[in-house]
Amino acid sequence: MNTSLQKRLSIWLSLAIVAIGLVAGGLSFWLAYNEAQEFQDDSLRQIALLMGSDHLPSDGQRSAAAIDNDPDARIFVQRLASSQVTTARLALPARMEVGFHTLDIDGTQWRLYVRTFQSGEQVAVSQEIEVRGDAARNSALRTLLPLIVLIPLLAFFSRRLVRASLAPVRALSHVADKQSEDRPSALSTAQVPDEIIPFVESINRLLERISRLVEQQRRFIADAAHELRTPLTALSLQVQNLERADTLAACKERLLPLKTGLERSRHLLDQLLNLARQQASTGNRQQVDLVEVARDVIEDLFPFAELKHIDLGIGQQEKIWINADTSAIYMLIRNAVDNALRYTPEGGEVTIHVRRDADIGLVEVIDSGPGIPEGERERVFDTFYRMPGSADGGSGLGLAIARSIADRLGGNITLEGRKGRNGTVFAYRQRLIAL
Repeated sequence: MNTSLQKRLSIWLSLAIVAIGLVAGGLSFWLAYNEAQEFQDDSLRQIALLMGSDHLPSDGQRSAAAIDNDPDARIFVQRLASSQVTTARLALPARMEVGFHTLDIDGTQWRLYVRTFQSGEQVAVSQEIEVRGDAARNSALRTLLPLIVLIPLLAFFSRRLVRASLAPVRALSHVADKQSEDRPSALSTAQVPDEIIPFVESINRLLERISRLVEQQRRFIADAAHELRTPLTALSLQVQNLERADTLAACKERLLPLKTGLERSRHLLDQLLNLARQQASTGNRQQVDLVEVARDVIEDLFPFAELKHIDLGIGQQEKIWINADTSAIYMLIRNAVDNALRYTPEGGEVTIHVRRDADIGLVEVIDSGPGIPEGERERVFDTFYRMPGSADGGSGLGLAIARSIADRLGGNITLEGRKGRNGTVFAYRQRLIAL
């Protein structure tokens, strides 16, 4: 289940603030409590050190005196030698070691500091532990007041900061929603946080690819409409000529161009469908033996080669396995061989070589045709492009389909001239798979 990033950040930041606040509050309380206890011990010691022997109550007077009338303090000073007198505040031993002591007297816990004077007399400064604890707790609790106020404020402002930080992303989504379907433009990264910039840049690259694809499809549709208009017009004229034929001989004579036109139109439509299918296909990749595919292509096109008296066969061959879509690689090689057969004159030859070049699988289709000028070797991959003065048998789509398949499979196509002879070498390269 998808949840809001803003909501998740706000919740986790609030939980973190509360958790840290609780830990900080507990630590602050513990430190303040211990410091208050130490301060109270220092107070007992300072009172005992400041108390002179002439200020102590005599045996005939009260044996214990309160330093302060404040009930929250209740610090008592007592002469130990008088501890057994009935008027004594606490029943303490006559002699005690110098320093701090914690005693339980009549069920009440007391904290004492004992001092010995030069005369040998001892005095005990005492305070009830419960009173000490209440004072220390009250002092420690006051240190928590700032945290109690700050935690809700921090949680509130963290939510506002998260919302403000994600505002550029929301604004960017509104800009993306307003993009034109025909010509989407790149999204600006001016106000975008640094962490979002790579994502925005990837979206921009995707938009650029979509723009190229849309432009390519628009150009393909326009070219296809133009290319289909010409043969359909020619077929219409040939049908009209056929209707005007007076004799059976004239009818047969005019029927041959009509059949040729129909065959050319059928081939053009097949190529258009193949190109559209390859551009839209995701493919089902598997291990493909290039030699087997090449043999299937030869078997399929051998009647056409025989009709033109062209020597079609496989020369150098070895087992070559690549990761590809079988139907796609078949169409690639078939289009290359079909193109070579169409432009090779009668009595020529077309040979397929399948071999290994290091870790690359290589398929070469070599023909003895007129060849392709170096300046035209990239343009022939454009859809519906035909070289000036070339034969009228092609649709201008065979090599375009082959290039589309190669790009999808991650391969590479090159065209070169034959050394010392007329003809063209069509080469397809793709990385081999490890068996």
